[in-house]
Amino acid sequence: MIPSLQKQGNKQLNALRKDIEELFWEGVRSATPEYLSPEFWNNHPDLCEVFKNPLKKNYVFALGKAAYAMALSFQKFFPVEAGFILTKYNHLPKEIQKNGQMDVWKCREAAHPIPDKNSELYAREALNEILQLDEDHQLVVLLSGGGSSLFEIPEKGYLLKDLIELNENLLKKGLSIQEINAERKKYSAVKAGKFLNKLKAQLKVYTFAISDVLGDDPSVIASGPSYPGSEYYVMGNLTSSLKAMEKKAKSIGYEVNTISDSWDFSSEITAKKIVDALLDGNINPKKQAILLGGELVCPVDGTGLGGRNQETALRVAILTEGNRMDRDWLFLSCGTDGTDGPTDAAGGIVGPGITQKMKEKGWDPKKELLNSNSYPILKDMEALLFTGATGTNVNDLLILLLAERNS
Repeated sequence: MIPSLQKQGNKQLNALRKDIEELFWEGVRSATPEYLSPEFWNNHPDLCEVFKNPLKKNYVFALGKAAYAMALSFQKFFPVEAGFILTKYNHLPKEIQKNGQMDVWKCREAAHPIPDKNSELYAREALNEILQLDEDHQLVVLLSGGGSSLFEIPEKGYLLKDLIELNENLLKKGLSIQEINAERKKYSAVKAGKFLNKLKAQLKVYTFAISDVLGDDPSVIASGPSYPGSEYYVMGNLTSSLKAMEKKAKSIGYEVNTISDSWDFSSEITAKKIVDALLDGNINPKKQAILLGGELVCPVDGTGLGGRNQETALRVAILTEGNRMDRDWLFLSCGTDGTDGPTDAAGGIVGPGITQKMKEKGWDPKKELLNSNSYPILKDMEALLFTGATGTNVNDLLILLLAERNS
């Protein structure tokens, strides 16, 4: 919340806060396996017949931040003989984390965004199981964002520590996911279709992805462990989330403007774009929802703690300092997976007057920005959104709401 205004009983700002979170959750909900699966399978009756074939055994490998939800959703529609879920730490229910098993599923967790020893340990465990599959089986790969880090075996000549160092360096540079994954593939024995190449030639493989990659390039999603070579389908992406948000915003009285569904610029450029949209939108007296979706890039320049969405929110707060607006507004920038950078927050929410409140509490917003330290300052302002693991991952959602101008 924005406490400096919330505690004054600003009903209009409270309403904006309610609306902005509701719109964000609509975007998340529309990207979950539970939401996507019924329509997808209804539109693919031929695939339904394949997975209901009594002569074939379905083995499912679910990989990524949405792996747990994707696995359960698949099992609601089709029989699963056995399966392996590999997801990010704290993305499994506590009891399943402890037991490592759920019905026919082996359940494992590893590190993201930088691989760790469990990324390799469980990658080898999953691979060893899948290598046993023969022509009586068909392999179903359920992919979502995060798989590049969670599923890793170093290429010959490299050690895990080499890949950890590589990932640390790449992530600090503020590169696009396409650029990062292109480098990851060079040092990995399971990316760029190499995983698929290790399997028996007669094994039929199907891949279903929830895309966290702009343009849905299958060679980039989770670094393409099963591409090329498998039948590949994208079940959901950022565009479908934005469409659902547009519909929801209109239903609660907002005029809607979607800037982009494929935004891939820096947090600095993004913040300037949002402030321009705020100033342009102020001409229109009606309630407005300005939406933007994409994958922000954010080089790490300091030693602080934060994420690309939190930094974008902090930049917007700084850029709007001193702006005189005759109406209330709120801005949200959050990751749909519920984690922004190496933090437990999905992102940040800022509004009018927040930089003044920061200074009153002893913070220097520009200094914290230079140190890449957006998390502590926004947390102290109660300007972070905590969602926990959402069960999906389709990039970042940014929402700017303008209240109706009082006549």
